[in-house]
Amino acid sequence: MNRVIAALIVLGAVAPAAHAETDPLVQAKRLLAKYDTAEPTVLEVQRAASSYAQVNPEAYEGWSSQAHLAYLLPKTLDGRLQSTSTDATDVRTTNSGAGTLSDLVSNDDQLRLEVRAQWDLTRLIYNKDAISAVRQAERLVNQREDILTTVNKLFYARRQLQVEMDLEPPTNVQKALRTQLRIDGLTADLDALTGGWFSREIERRKTGE
Repeated sequence: MNRVIAALIVLGAVAPAAHAETDPLVQAKRLLAKYDTAEPTVLEVQRAASSYAQVNPEAYEGWSSQAHLAYLLPKTLDGRLQSTSTDATDVRTTNSGAGTLSDLVSNDDQLRLEVRAQWDLTRLIYNKDAISAVRQAERLVNQREDILTTVNKLFYARRQLQVEMDLEPPTNVQKALRTQLRIDGLTADLDALTGGWFSREIERRKTGE
């Protein structure tokens, strides 16, 4: 009896593992994981494509803030440095046997700086430079979305062909050539979006450099 129970326990532990080995979803994930190790992921390709296109909306957000701060400075600034000499003379006369003595008590020189500044506060409210920066940022965001959408389509179209070749290898040379050429064409498209980074990264991972 104890042996039967032990056998049932062993079978119960082995059954889930065996099911996992034959589960199509598990097998699919395992196959896709192989490509994620040998090749860049879609997120890595997205970052490379954005970098190559120099799409950076955050930079324009900074430029917009700088445009606002620029108008905190005066529109015009005039300065004048003036030197004035004011003699405060206090003459003290002293009678002595030797005659009369007159003494100059003080002599005061002054240096005066006059500054006049003018601000145009309306530009803090309606700033055409800031508006231009915002519009440019919107264009860059739209451009970035277009690039990422294109990368996604090309990446997964290529990955689908790779998986199909693994699951159903071509039965003749003609079919193999047609599928491989489609993969190569999609690879070239991804290289065009990343400045050749995609193929270089695949080769780097193959050689382990």
